[in-house]
Amino acid sequence: MRVKMRRRYRGGTRLSKREFVDQPWACGMLVLRDVEGRTQLGLWEARPGDMAPPLGILWRPEVVACANDTISFAGTELVGGRWCYQVWFCEAHNLPPALSLEVLQAASTMNHEPN
Repeated sequence: MRVKMRRRYRGGTRLSKREFVDQPWACGMLVLRDVEGRTQLGLWEARPGDMAPPLGILWRPEVVACANDTISFAGTELVGGRWCYQVWFCEAHNLPPALSLEVLQAASTMNHEPN
């Protein structure tokens, strides 16, 4: 799925509204896959044949919010050698209503308590 993404945290610290809004959007393709038995959500630049490193990797992702064409994912991200809690705020323009409803229903059945 092609999205625009902004992070809610920097180095494990929640960004202020101003810091969140002022950061640039990272645009690319979200890819969900299993790597060595662990779920990984990655954001890669959406150019055919581009082997650039990912714009971000979120481990053990969970859907924490979904409304219209926005989805927020929470998980852990490796930043400067440290594992930090992270939330990705994603805008997916033209998300089909059925998919939006399906994601929201799946999120409502998840346990969102920190492990």
